[in-house]
Amino acid sequence: MRNTIVGLATASAVMLILAYFSGGMPLVTDGLMQAGQTTTRAFLLIFSAFLLIGQLQKLISSEMIKVWLKKYSGGKGVIFSSLAGGLFPGGPYIFYPFLSGFKKKGIPFYLLLAFISGKQTYDFARLPLEIGLITPWLALLRNIITLPVPIIVGLFSKRFLPGGFAGSDWEERDGL
Repeated sequence: MRNTIVGLATASAVMLILAYFSGGMPLVTDGLMQAGQTTTRAFLLIFSAFLLIGQLQKLISSEMIKVWLKKYSGGKGVIFSSLAGGLFPGGPYIFYPFLSGFKKKGIPFYLLLAFISGKQTYDFARLPLEIGLITPWLALLRNIITLPVPIIVGLFSKRFLPGGFAGSDWEERDGL
C-alpha cells in the first residue's frame, strides 16, 4: 500500500510540474479544482455504497445463505452466481467489500470466483453503452461469445481449486 501511495504521489507531482510549465498557475489551479470536484463525487458514491453493503450484510444472514447454497449448489449455484455478478451494480469499490462480507459468512470460493467473473464479463449495465457505441449486433455477439466464461471459471475452480488458492484461508464447507 505504501508503494502505491508513493507512486501516485510521484505521478501527481510530475503532473503538477508539467501543468505549471505548460499553462502556469491557472492550469494547476484548474486541475486542483477538478480533482476536488471528482473527490467530492467519488466520496459520496463510495460512502453510499458502503452504507448499502453494510445493510445488505446485516439483512442477509448466514443461515439464509446456507439455505440458498443448498438450493443452488454445484452448477446451478455457479450459473446463479455468474448472473448475479453481471446484474450487480457499481464498480470494484462496491462489489469487493460486498463479497468480503459474504466470504466471512461462508460462501464457497468457487461461487465468489463465478460472481467476480460474471461481474467482469457480463456487467449488463454496460450493455446500453455498448449498443450505443458499437452496433447492437456486435454487442450481442460479444455477450454470446463470453456467456460461458464465468460459468467455466466457477466450475473449474469448484473442481480443481476446492480449497481456494494455495496458502489462502479458504475452506470448502461440508454440505455446501
